[in-house]
Amino acid sequence: YHFYLGLLGNRKPALAAVALTETLVMYGATTRNAQLIHNQAAAGRDRVPVRPIMPVGPGFTAILLRNCLAMAGIRVFSDPIARTLQWISGADASSKCSPGINMGGDFLASVLCGALSMPFNQTYNFQVTSAACLAGTPAERFALALRFLKSQYLMSTASGSVRVRQTMLRDALLRSSYIGCLFCCYSSLERLALHMSNQRE
Repeated sequence: YHFYLGLLGNRKPALAAVALTETLVMYGATTRNAQLIHNQAAAGRDRVPVRPIMPVGPGFTAILLRNCLAMAGIRVFSDPIARTLQWISGADASSKCSPGINMGGDFLASVLCGALSMPFNQTYNFQVTSAACLAGTPAERFALALRFLKSQYLMSTASGSVRVRQTMLRDALLRSSYIGCLFCCYSSLERLALHMSNQRE
């Protein structure tokens, strides 16, 4: 991230570049792993062909968007949230945030972005373990993903209105908790490493 930040000079393009790099590196192995695990649990007719390790393929856009959103917590939203926490605490919002405030900003931002990235994470998992998606065109995969998300997270009531299923709250809570803890710890270690590096200089 810091390499791209120095190269591009802006957080948002640096974030997109990091997400793209991560996705290109990890997509092949992550997809193969998901398919192997799926095939172990699935019935014979539901098993999917295990793809060779390739940098792109079905589900690539979904996992790229997932990675962008997940990292946006500590890279984009953490600072304004930390400033808000600083203001709520009664301290000068323009002054340097304390380590505790920074950690709180990292955690809350990561929880938020973890929840927002959940549909893309589920879409990726569906697209790489669905025979129809693997064999379909990009437009067909998009339509199948929308149908999957609707069936998983929305329900129609007897009156005809649409309601959110409890599974959406469950999946959002699980992913936001995981991403919140993981990225908060990572960001704290990164801040410590940068501080120690600056002290040496």
